[in-house]
Formats: sequence, structure tokens, C-alpha cells
Amino acid sequence: MRTVRNIVNTGRTIVCTIHQPSIDIFEAFDELLLLKRGGELIFNGQLGHKSKHLVKYFSVSSRPLCLSTFPPTLSLSHPVA
Repeated sequence: MRTVRNIVNTGRTIVCTIHQPSIDIFEAFDELLLLKRGGELIFNGQLGHKSKHLVKYFSVSSRPLCLSTFPPTLSLSHPVA
């Protein structure tokens, strides 16, 4: 991930797909595009420090998300309405 961050720091954009990232790898990303099966958009935007924007989004959508307790893949593995 250090290499990816170094490339981003040069101003380039990197698009990655990662299956079941650890919390450390997940929080290394600046933005998230989250799609559900069929390509429907669930979330697109900045993650923020400690993923605060993603946590806020899911809290408002009545889908509590606690990244300090659960890795993102566990929290997001349940179907989203």
C-alpha cells in the first residue's frame, strides 16, 4: 500500500478493487465507490479520517456502522436495502 500511496502523492489516480481488506488497508484509501450487486450505487465519496464520512452516511441511513469494532467487510457484507 505504500507504493500505491506514493503514486497517488504524485497526482495520479489509482482505481483498486480489494476483497476483504483489513481495517488498515481500508483506511489507507481517500475515497470509496461502493456498489451492490447489479451495479447499483450505495456510496460514493470521501471516506474522511477514520472513515467518518462513511460512518455518518450509514448512521443516517439507519444502518449503523462501527469501524472501530468491525472491519469494513464484515459491516458491509450484509445486504443493503
